[in-house]
Amino acid sequence: MTRDTFFQVVSDLTLAIQGASAYPENHPRVQELLVRLHHRVQSGASLLHGLNIGFFHDHIVVDEVPFVGPNPTLTRLIERMRGKGIEKILISEGITYGELKRFVYFLAEGSGSPSEQLWESIVYGRIEGAESAGDASLGSAPDSTTPIILAGATEVLKNALVSIGTERKRSGVEEGRDIVSAIMKGLRQEGMLIDRLIQLQGHDDYTVTHSLNVCVLVVAQASRIGLPENRVREAGLAAMLHDIGKETTPSDILTKRGRLESGEFDLMKGHPVAGAKLLRKINCGTELPMIVAFEHHIKYDRSGYPKVRTREPLHVASHMTQIADVYDAMRSNRPYRPSMELERTLSIMKEGRGTEFEPRLFDGFVEMLS
Repeated sequence: MTRDTFFQVVSDLTLAIQGASAYPENHPRVQELLVRLHHRVQSGASLLHGLNIGFFHDHIVVDEVPFVGPNPTLTRLIERMRGKGIEKILISEGITYGELKRFVYFLAEGSGSPSEQLWESIVYGRIEGAESAGDASLGSAPDSTTPIILAGATEVLKNALVSIGTERKRSGVEEGRDIVSAIMKGLRQEGMLIDRLIQLQGHDDYTVTHSLNVCVLVVAQASRIGLPENRVREAGLAAMLHDIGKETTPSDILTKRGRLESGEFDLMKGHPVAGAKLLRKINCGTELPMIVAFEHHIKYDRSGYPKVRTREPLHVASHMTQIADVYDAMRSNRPYRPSMELERTLSIMKEGRGTEFEPRLFDGFVEMLS
């Protein structure tokens, strides 16, 4: 990369932060700046195997190329970073548009501390012992035991589900795909226990948390049985959107503490069809989310709902989503009952092996959790 290209990265970062501070999030100018910044950052990180930016008293260093002088663009960016306590940034290859957008909005806000923010492809902080550009180094990455896979994902997904469910926007699908990609990358790199990931989200809104948990479990299952990466990503997106039809279910039914009455349960049972109809109107890049939304409550023996007359097999992603859906529902605190222990959950689920659940996938799921 040339010196001019490095400066364009710095300049576009400054403009994107300013745009995020001055305009509403959906303003065309903000979107234009973010897209351009993502293209430059992604290209630089890919070419250099990571883009390293350092901020000092009066200059910025990009991949060992210093920019010094009374430049208003540099001055504004240095001041912004100083206010956040940031002296270094390392952006990894494969950074998604969604994560970069979230980082820009973090930088644009006037409050918040770096220690409160966790990221998948971005490392930042202070440069220990650095007094000059020559001393700049990234230091250590965040503690590998820190649970970063789902950090911030619940709020992003909540907005995405609203965007899809009420506004019929494809942008929500794109944000969902970014989350799935982060989950896939995190599972490969960190090797965390699936159950621990699920517990991390237990304090958040149930429907959103449940969607993330089911996505994590399905991505792990799909990877375990050897599906190609593109199919794993499709299955994860479908799992994340499997309950999108609940946007049409009255909230008092979703949060009812006691057992549902017959009429209430009939309304609840309408969410798979409602979800499939909704997703049919949106270009998700694949029909799988629509299929899984429709099929995820149909059991292996064809009982469940909605009732179908065809004997064609369910999609493998539907089987995996159904297993993950039941597991996470039993392991979560609900208004009408507390969460169940792992052994109790699997003991109950084993009674449905071969009737409720596809037997081979269920056996693999149990082995994955053991």
